Amino acid sequence: MGTLEIKADLHRYVEQADDDFLELVHVLFGKHFQQQKPHEYVGEPLTLDELNKQCMEAVEDVQKGNFYTIEEARKTY
Repeated sequence: MGTLEIKADLHRYVEQADDDFLELVHVLFGKHFQQQKPHEYVGEPLTLDELNKQCMEAVEDVQKGNFYTIEEARKTY
């Protein structure tokens, strides 16, 4: 089933749905699109030199073992 057919089916379902179901779908769509929103950047953009410096520092940190494993990172949340 292609995208156009899915959208047509969804439109038909919406027309036939009761208020409780529509409210549920509305919440699901809202949460989905809220999560898709791009993050806003705060502050001044980095210059190329600043970006290169941060990248080199990150590489050095990894080479020195200064990083968290996935398991360690998961424990912090």
